[in-house]
Amino acid sequence: MLGALHQFLDLKTLIWLFPIIFIFHDLEEIITIESSMNANKNNYPKTKFVKLTFRMREKLGSTAAQLAVSAAWILLFISFTALITAHYSFNGGNFLLFTAILNLFVLQAFMHIIQTIMFRSYTPGILTSLFLLIPYCLLTYYSLADYGQLDWQLIFTSLPVSLIFIPIFLVGNLLGRYFIR
Repeated sequence: MLGALHQFLDLKTLIWLFPIIFIFHDLEEIITIESSMNANKNNYPKTKFVKLTFRMREKLGSTAAQLAVSAAWILLFISFTALITAHYSFNGGNFLLFTAILNLFVLQAFMHIIQTIMFRSYTPGILTSLFLLIPYCLLTYYSLADYGQLDWQLIFTSLPVSLIFIPIFLVGNLLGRYFIR
């Protein structure tokens, strides 16, 4: 199936889809975060995971406006990475930053799946994780490998870079809390 999609989407198109897929995913989260948390706050199981998730959400910002500021911050990095990757990758550059952020997309998608299982109900972002993020990431990894741009060395090199991006992206949450109170 990936091969069939691969013939319609070249690597450059997949690179430019990166920020667009992110926007759709974050729109689902922004639109549903407040209503989902308010509607289900007392219905969630009282596990340590659920309590920790709520504490983190409160510290990082739990309103739609705060999440929108965070999403804008992350979108700047994703768009810049897509621009640099699309421009330089076919002129001898590499896909390190692109792959590092793509790894975080995969991590985020699986975190939404884990949260949905642990919360035993809908969690903001699960639908686009299942139907956009995971298929996009699989297709993109497949295309990168097929074009000879992805190998095990790049995967292992990109993992520490992915870890560096996490605190950079979390700055967006702090900005959301600072600007939207």
